This record gives sequence, structure tokens and C-alpha cells, in this order.
Amino acid sequence: MNRSFTYSLKVWLMLVIVAPLLQLVLSWFIIENPEISLIDEIRKDYIIFADMILLVTIPFAFVFWMAINYLSKKRDPFYIKQVLTTSILIITMLSFCELLFEKKVSAVSSVAVIIFPYSVTGIAGIWLHKLEPEEAEEEEPVEERE
Repeated sequence: MNRSFTYSLKVWLMLVIVAPLLQLVLSWFIIENPEISLIDEIRKDYIIFADMILLVTIPFAFVFWMAINYLSKKRDPFYIKQVLTTSILIITMLSFCELLFEKKVSAVSSVAVIIFPYSVTGIAGIWLHKLEPEEAEEEEPVEERE
């Protein structure tokens, strides 16, 4: 299987599985007087959040895979991870500023609960999963000659 596809799939699945959980935990801590326990909140809303993120991020997964596929032919894995991390940070900052200034959302914490779990999980996925160099995929085992 294509190494760039496998890597992008791992990062995307981590985003789909972990980020909604992190968002629920953060939102539960920000609520002043929660009447429901954290475990009940996760049981009630996790599947809805994860399904929603799964559907919304399918285009992201495709673009992410294409970017990794393109970059892996020209650059080393460390450079690719740096570019992806920088891209996520820029997108996060632009989204944060858009919500704060253009949409005039008054609570910074409500914006942070929406944006930061996904950016942190995406960056963690980029650096936790190993991205093999493209040359390793193209090498064929050399047979010994007698």
C-alpha cells in the first residue's frame, strides 16, 4: 500500500477518533455547573461528534493525502511534517481570528473548545505517526547471485 496514503489515513483517523473526545472533555470543564457526569456526556455525545467530524473531514483527508503524496516525492519526512504543522497552525490562527473578530464571538473559551482540540490532535498525529521516505517504498530486495 502507498506509504503516504497509510500515513495520512492514520493521522486522519486519529483526528476523527481523538479530537471529538478532547472537545467533549474541554467543553465539560468549561461549563460552570455541569449537571451531568463527564462519562455520561461522552456516552451521550461522542458518537454524534465523531460521525459529524468523519463526514466533514473527508475532503480534508483527500487533500491531506494528496499533499503528502506530492511532497514525499520531493522532500524528506521531517520537512513534510514541518510544513503540515505550520499549515495547521496558520489555519488554526485564521479560524480563531475569524470567529473572534468577524463573527464577534465574545467568549474566547468557546472558540478554543471548537478549534484547539482538532488542531492539537492533528499536529500530534502528524508527529506521532512515522512517515517513511518515498525511496524506501521503491527499493526492491536484491537477490544474491551464485
